[in-house]
Amino acid sequence: MSTWQQVAESKRAQREALIPEAYKVPASSLPAVSTDSVVDFPSKTGILTAREVQITETDDVSVLLAKLASGEYTAVEVLESFIKRTCIAHQLVNPLTEIHFEDARKLAAELDAELKSTGKVRGPLHGLPMSVKDQFQIKGSDSTIGYISYANKPSDSDSVLVEVIKKAGAVPFVKTNLPQTIMYSETSNTLWGTTLNPHNRTLHPGGSSGGEGALVAMKGSPLGVGTDVGGSVRIPAALCGLFGLRPCSHRFPYEGAVNTLLGQITIPSVLGPLSRSLSGLTEFSKAVLAQQPWLLDPQTPSMPWNEERFQQARTQKKLNVGVMWHDGHVKPMPPYERAIKEVLASLGEHDIVDFEPYKTKEAMGILVEAFCADGGKDISESIAPLKEPLGPCLSGIGQKEYTAFEVWQANKRKLAFQKEYLDHWNATARQTKDGRPIDLLIVPGMAYTAIAPGNDIYVAYTGIFNLVDYPAVVLPISKVNPAVDGGATRSGGFLSEDDEKWSKKWDAEKLVNAPVCIQIVGRRYEEEAVLGYAEQVYDAFTAGSKKT
Repeated sequence: MSTWQQVAESKRAQREALIPEAYKVPASSLPAVSTDSVVDFPSKTGILTAREVQITETDDVSVLLAKLASGEYTAVEVLESFIKRTCIAHQLVNPLTEIHFEDARKLAAELDAELKSTGKVRGPLHGLPMSVKDQFQIKGSDSTIGYISYANKPSDSDSVLVEVIKKAGAVPFVKTNLPQTIMYSETSNTLWGTTLNPHNRTLHPGGSSGGEGALVAMKGSPLGVGTDVGGSVRIPAALCGLFGLRPCSHRFPYEGAVNTLLGQITIPSVLGPLSRSLSGLTEFSKAVLAQQPWLLDPQTPSMPWNEERFQQARTQKKLNVGVMWHDGHVKPMPPYERAIKEVLASLGEHDIVDFEPYKTKEAMGILVEAFCADGGKDISESIAPLKEPLGPCLSGIGQKEYTAFEVWQANKRKLAFQKEYLDHWNATARQTKDGRPIDLLIVPGMAYTAIAPGNDIYVAYTGIFNLVDYPAVVLPISKVNPAVDGGATRSGGFLSEDDEKWSKKWDAEKLVNAPVCIQIVGRRYEEEAVLGYAEQVYDAFTAGSKKT
């Protein structure tokens, strides 16, 4: 029987063998790991043509789709452009797990032939290369989710999400890295290694969808799909300077995705897109829902895209905007306050009110109860076959296993908290000028920006919205700049011991170039509205930035 070391080494060798030599940068020409950004390095290697650089640096997904639909770009050339950039990105930040270049090339050629013969696109994502987190099964490759014991067990079918995006015309071509167990907001495992942040490679890209965050930020993929049970789409989006969407539970099809803690339904994991454009999130949402995924996933509700609600939100003249400056337990690093103030300064006549944080510590207690209720059995059984080492994760190992009655009580506490939070949101009507509750809530993207690998984690800024099951969109606003942020200091005393501990990790010189993002949060099952509000806020911010 092979050892875990031998299996891991073999899997990595298989991955590297699928990267064409012509698409690799000589080791002597690779930049040293530093605080410098490597996002633009691929365009300077000479591996991509000028046209391929233009294609991969078209951040707006709607623009790229329009050019594919018109035939200005072919699916084959767009795919090869992103394959090249992905191969270079992999040398720099290690985002990849499984590679599907050949299958993707065949599908792209098929799409080009179809468009040429019929004059019609296959679907709304026609010809768009897409990356997906390792959890999503693609027929013919493994879905190891960072477990060495799951290697060499290829999927015999696609997950519903992959089936749906193919039907919409997309071309899935790679799968991306995540932490072993998935239950961690950093991206490293013994099987595939550590993924780095392309804006500053001394820092990590977040997790658990960190491979997606790093690859999309490197412009190796125009649109990626991650999952989020405590912030795992939003954290990489925030730490990698991307747009990301956390939808409500089951809105998009999760069926067929490999996961840990299967059967844990107190806090459902959801899937969501990451992109370098807000249009990427909207195009993904429209396209997936247009395929009627509720016919393939028994938990997905029959909720088609609501264009009227989207348009209403993006054009609403008067918004009631809540702002949660901190979560009451840990204040975010100083650049987040700067970013929120810059956004608010651009919003004009909208009504802005402070939103009081609500029982953060209690909320996180419920979240941890749900994730650890099995006493760590699921994770222990997954690493047992090869006796592989267990990396950093949120696990119940060493804790007692809950009885059925205790799980029921935890679920009751969750439901009670959801009702309390809804009432808390509605109570903002007492603060607004027109007596309506807030339409949206602005929240820091995280407590911290991207930080060095091997640090602690703190997920309350994202996890609370998993608990109450509200949709949220991440918007990139700024980056850490020592000239601007170096002298930033905290106001007031510490909120908690955790707050004091995290405050000591702030160092603008070490965190230079780390992205700074905010979240736009909306009401439950209002994905269209939160995307519309996010567009309105972001457009106002970018317009204001151009003026200054």
